[in-house]
Amino acid sequence: MILYLIRHGQSSNNLLGENVLTASGDLDQNAHQLYMSSRVADPPLTEIGQEQAARLADFLREARPKHRATHDDPPEDELRGTEITNRLGISRIFCSPMLRTLQTAQPAATTLGINPEIWVDVHEHGGVFDNQSADGSAVGRPGLSRSQIAAQFPGYIIGDGVGEMGWWSGGEEDRPTCDGRAIRVAARLWKMAKEIGDARIAIVSHGTFMDSLVKTILGRLPGNEFHISHFNTGITRIDYTQSWREKTPFVLVRYTNRVDHLTPELIT
Repeated sequence: MILYLIRHGQSSNNLLGENVLTASGDLDQNAHQLYMSSRVADPPLTEIGQEQAARLADFLREARPKHRATHDDPPEDELRGTEITNRLGISRIFCSPMLRTLQTAQPAATTLGINPEIWVDVHEHGGVFDNQSADGSAVGRPGLSRSQIAAQFPGYIIGDGVGEMGWWSGGEEDRPTCDGRAIRVAARLWKMAKEIGDARIAIVSHGTFMDSLVKTILGRLPGNEFHISHFNTGITRIDYTQSWREKTPFVLVRYTNRVDHLTPELIT
């Protein structure tokens, strides 16, 4: 199985963070408090984020794999003169139920003709919350409801984890709980790899959760001494295979945080 792990496009919270950092010159306590008091619980994509998502969709349709994990990609001469619809061969797209990943997945889903599947466990660290309480403490919000997602994103496959009251019932999730989700997701990915063989899937997720997930896959949790960072719509490719000598389960990290599809001014 080949996994394309993709961060969402720039959200309004991402832009807010950049603006606060630019204004303060340093991410000190005051800047952090200003950001936390101004952020929204479930931010949408910015105009730049929408453009990033559109370019991501074109990349997933047209790009050639950098490596041949199973040497099954058709040679270039076989592709000449044929309609390019899905060169990476992605068959399934997963995303979290957060608005920014739902929006990021939409152009790719349309371009590739795939109905995205909502996977609650790949949501961002913290969950859906804001700091609009009287004392500035975190307040959990429910997130989008099942009917809201169905109305805004027709064709998306909505699992049982999303109901008419939304999908988030906690406050602000702590990092150990986020790491626990990453362990569950990593275990499910190994199971999927055994079941679907050479299939190629994409997961549109979030920066901090992707850090936890990649560390889990590499056996480096909690890994607080380093961070695996992704730009908005940055792509990491991980191949699930077996070692050629011992024939034991094996992962290959082919590349991380690839942003070939973005021009310099769109890298955020």
